[in-house]
Amino acid sequence: MKRLHLPLLVALAFSAASGGAWAQSAQFDMTGQITLGTCDWAVGDDNRTIRLDPINANALPANGGAGFKAFRLTLHNCTPVLSNATFIFSGTPDTVDALRFQSTGDATGVAVELASMDGQTIGADGTNNTRTTPIVSGQSSLLLQAGYWRLGGQALNAGTVTAVSTVTLNYN
Repeated sequence: MKRLHLPLLVALAFSAASGGAWAQSAQFDMTGQITLGTCDWAVGDDNRTIRLDPINANALPANGGAGFKAFRLTLHNCTPVLSNATFIFSGTPDTVDALRFQSTGDATGVAVELASMDGQTIGADGTNNTRTTPIVSGQSSLLLQAGYWRLGGQALNAGTVTAVSTVTLNYN
C-alpha cells in the first residue's frame, strides 16, 4: 500500500514547493505481442552460406540462369499449436533486374536467382517472396534453389559472385 501512495506524496510535495498551481500531463504507449510459439532452425540453417559451384561464363544464357544448387531450410522443435510456417525473403535487388539479388562480388553482368523448386522466382524486390509450409510433427521444411543469373544486355566478366537474402518467419 505504501508503494501506491509514494508517487502521490512526491507529486504533492513538489507542487507545494513550487509556490503555485501547475499541471502537466503525458501519454505513453504500452505495446506487446502474444505469440502461439516458435520453431528453432535446424543446425546450420541459420546464417548459412550456399556455395554455388563454379561455372564457365559460356554456360550462362544471354538472359537467364544456370548453375542452380538445391538446398533446404528446415525448422524443428515447433510449438505443438503451430500449423504453418511462412518464410518471407528480402534482399538487395539488382539495379538491372530487380527480381534477382544483387551481387557484391567482382564478376559483372551477373546476379543471383533464388527460387522455390517449382521454378517460381523469389523476387529480391518483394515480388512473390513468400512461401508457406505446413508444420507436421513439430517440423517444417522448404526446398529452394539458387543459381547464377545473366543480366541481359550487360557485359559478362568472370569473378566472384556474392549475394545476401534475409528470411523472416511468421507462424500460425
